Parts: sequence; structure tokens; C-alpha cells
Amino acid sequence: MAAGTDTFISNMLEVAGYHNIVRLSRYPVLTEQEIIEMKPDFLFLSTEPYRFTEEHVNELQHVFSNSKIALVDGEMFSWYGSRMLKAADYFSDLRTRLF
Repeated sequence: MAAGTDTFISNMLEVAGYHNIVRLSRYPVLTEQEIIEMKPDFLFLSTEPYRFTEEHVNELQHVFSNSKIALVDGEMFSWYGSRMLKAADYFSDLRTRLF
């Protein structure tokens, strides 16, 4: 499952300076091959609603060898409200970590 258009997550990606390449609406279920064909620069694995781990990063890095894969704090991408007070700093730190 991916975060497509018309989602808070996609809006947060754009605000943080990223471009969401998933052009389908809402939360489409994508095959591995569909994601490979999109040629993502980054794959963000969220801590929620499913808690991805470093083990998942390692497994997926073999499949998506041309993509940078990172675990990200799901709260910063998908929880609006008071958590947004920390979001700007989080996204700045994330960008520094990735580049």
C-alpha cells in the first residue's frame, strides 16, 4: 500500500520538499513491479500504521537497489495537530540524513 494523491501524507511530502510519484488517488495497493517501474529515488517506510524495521529496509534494498530506503516517523507524515509543531525540524533532519 502506498500514500497516493488526495492524502495528508502526500501533502506533507510536498511541503517537506519531496515529490510523491504515486499518482493514484488515496491509498492504492501496488505490486513490487509497479513500484520498480516508477523508479523512486526514495522509499519511505513508516513506523505506522505498520511498524517497518531495519530488517524490512535490508530486504527491500535488494529489490530497489537504485532507491534510498529510509525508516520515517509515521506521526510526522500522517498525524495532524500538535505533532506538526515538531514536523519542520523533523523534515529538515530527514533531508540532512538522506543527502
